[in-house]
Amino acid sequence: MYTFNHSLKRLEPTGSSCQYCETGHSSHMEDNFFVPLYKEQDRTNIIVYRSVKYQKIPVGIPRCRSCKEIHEKAATQASLIAVGLAIAVEVICFKIDLLWGFIGLFPSLFILFGGAAYFQNKFVEDKGITTKMNGAKQNEAVQDLVISGWSFTMPSA
Repeated sequence: MYTFNHSLKRLEPTGSSCQYCETGHSSHMEDNFFVPLYKEQDRTNIIVYRSVKYQKIPVGIPRCRSCKEIHEKAATQASLIAVGLAIAVEVICFKIDLLWGFIGLFPSLFILFGGAAYFQNKFVEDKGITTKMNGAKQNEAVQDLVISGWSFTMPSA
């Protein structure tokens, strides 16, 4: 069950059972994870002009303080590891040759962004809880909204 907070323009959960570990309880509204959902309202496609209008609503997923801390710690650790690996790859590539240094930018960027997401999900799953997005996708209210036309991805023109 959810209530709409008019001042913050978001759906807030009334239940407190943690969606991520299924044992804890949310003690404060800001401990919850708010996943943004989007719904396309209007689309204009003219030969030289494209635009899309959409609605956005954050939906609160109940999360206990322990799961919030695990998610935040995993994000920090994953970012540090990804940055370290990307720098190491780049340094090694520049040591080989200047051209290899520039070619090494592509794998470094891949490691930086893809590696951070991979490590973050791995660290969270190793702690025995669900990742932020998987927990949100399993939420009944979110599933109902997705069935009625809402989406996790922002519409683009």
